[in-house]
Amino acid sequence: MSLTDRQKQMIEAYLPTPPDPELKDDEYYVLGTDWRCHKVYVRDLLPHDEETTYGVYEVGSNRRIDAGYGSEWIGFRKASMYDNKQDCKDMTHCMFDNWEHLRDLQRQEGLI
Repeated sequence: MSLTDRQKQMIEAYLPTPPDPELKDDEYYVLGTDWRCHKVYVRDLLPHDEETTYGVYEVGSNRRIDAGYGSEWIGFRKASMYDNKQDCKDMTHCMFDNWEHLRDLQRQEGLI
């Protein structure tokens, strides 16, 4: 399978940096309300309106990271979860929930 031009453009825009190799499966970076990148794992699935949000907890401290919505029942959208710390700081795919599919395509094509 070969990437389409559109997929290549999306990868370039949304995933400019390869994944951080030290992240384990189901670990991500999120930008907290303190504007710091936190290394987290997912523990809660939180249905909200037409989407699923995720309750995340900091690796090491196990402290829940607030998504900033003023409710413990609303977590982070997948678009706000990153597999690279620099991309998290730059918020490269903050509006695109399906970025993990693009990452899978990169792997299949041997680009990372």
